[in-house]
Amino acid sequence: MLPAPAFAQVAEPVIGVSSRSFNPGFSNMWIGQALGLFGKDIQPKSVGTQGASENLQLMLSGQITMSTGTQDIILTSAAEGRKLPAVIPCVYLRGVLHRISVLPNSPITGYADLKGKRIGVPTLAYGGVGYLKFALRHAGIAFADVNLVAVGDGQQAAVALDSGRIDALLNADVDVVRLKTLGVNVRVLDQPDNMKNAATAYVFAFARPWYEGHKAEALGILKGLIRSIIVMTENPEAAVRVSYYMHPASIPSGISREKAISDAVTIIKTRAPLISRDAAANDKWCSFSKENWTDFVEILGLEGKVDPMDFYTSELIDGVNTIDDKAMREWARGLKVPETDAEIAKWLAGLKPPL
Repeated sequence: MLPAPAFAQVAEPVIGVSSRSFNPGFSNMWIGQALGLFGKDIQPKSVGTQGASENLQLMLSGQITMSTGTQDIILTSAAEGRKLPAVIPCVYLRGVLHRISVLPNSPITGYADLKGKRIGVPTLAYGGVGYLKFALRHAGIAFADVNLVAVGDGQQAAVALDSGRIDALLNADVDVVRLKTLGVNVRVLDQPDNMKNAATAYVFAFARPWYEGHKAEALGILKGLIRSIIVMTENPEAAVRVSYYMHPASIPSGISREKAISDAVTIIKTRAPLISRDAAANDKWCSFSKENWTDFVEILGLEGKVDPMDFYTSELIDGVNTIDDKAMREWARGLKVPETDAEIAKWLAGLKPPL
């Protein structure tokens, strides 16, 4: 376990993003900086990392202020007896990311029909396998009664499904969208009725020593990030255009800029229900009920081994929810991003979001 750093002051908070690609489909992690959504007192920046593990390590060593998507490692480490000095004051994504798809003419109509079937996964170490075990239990099927087959992503996965090598495919919601853009028509199975409110948690986490001494700054960062979610979901095209302005290297080659924007907007719209204020039967930004946590710990296969309340705190939730949702949504819908970089820079400088 990394030693807890001795934090003093952080003049410029740093948000760790669990990817180096700056895919605009997840631009809520950085567009708030350019749009002025954090206010004048906090000026964070976002840095890309190779994934959740590096993200968490950088946070615990004091090199970044906040990590994203590091919940699995935090909870798994605690279950293994290594309680990391991290605190989770906000769950920003709440819902089930994973989907099981079949061909349109497949006789499989629900999870209960998966017994004895071959289910394709990107790799045998795919993070969605925990979800599959959880869902199968709710459908009355033992995990041992299905066969996993590693089939890769995208076109590889499509070929495996179309050829009959597998009977069903497990991947993420946005991967289903990408399959359809490749011209692959699939049918997504409905989840078992008794797990409709089950939720995966994706979190904003801080190193506990920094958080304990900087709760006002932590609140300001969270409010800026939630405002960013509102902008991205209310006006995804504006979010994508601002993201490409901030990170031009993320613009994909081989397709037109408008096609790239359209594809990213589709990803945002797909993911939007999971990052809404009322996701997973919650009614506030950042909240995650004890029932949600119980299900999530079971999805991770850690039931009885870890108490997520050792890390999660709701003390900033009321403060986060002082955001004027209605005003932010109206402001976001009215954003129209100019065409050239010079025009965008001037436009950004004149924005006055309703903070």
